[in-house]
Amino acid sequence: MTISHLFKPLSALTDDELMWRVRSRDDDRAYGELYHRHARRLMGFFFRQLGGEEPLAADLTQDAFMRVWTARDKFTGTNFRTWLFTLSYNLVKNHYRHSGHQRQYEAFVVQTHEAVAESNVIDTLDNEAFDLALKRLLEKLPPESRLLFSLRFEEELAVPQIAEIMAIPEGTVKSRLFALTQSLKQKLNHHDTI
Repeated sequence: MTISHLFKPLSALTDDELMWRVRSRDDDRAYGELYHRHARRLMGFFFRQLGGEEPLAADLTQDAFMRVWTARDKFTGTNFRTWLFTLSYNLVKNHYRHSGHQRQYEAFVVQTHEAVAESNVIDTLDNEAFDLALKRLLEKLPPESRLLFSLRFEEELAVPQIAEIMAIPEGTVKSRLFALTQSLKQKLNHHDTI
């Protein structure tokens, strides 16, 4: 970090610059700025992943930011948003593993290890009827599938970022996305019967 960053207002600093201030100087004002920028979006992420359980989403949002603070020395400066979603992804995954959804999680992992090509199906899901049908389908998906969908299509993270967050190879992310989008496409082609 350069000297000029010390004199910039916090709102003018990038997320990575703020996190470096948190890491190197235990700067709670920089930490507060990061919280202000990302808490609402992170809460939405948790809310969608946990089936609309607002209190649980709020708790996990707080847990995620507590982990940002306690793990600040582990931040390498590559990309704060990716790092934050890695922490958050792990919180959701741990929640599902410890809350009776272990079989769904394991079934998803086994099912999606098949290698398939990447697809661009979701681009066709733009009208309200499809959005409603998609929402209903997403609510029925196993937790791991909802997480993958959310990271790619709601949080708009790139495949390399998702691979880093989920700690799996990029090819696996692509094949899982393909399988997921093909499944959604097939079901949405018949959305009137859902």
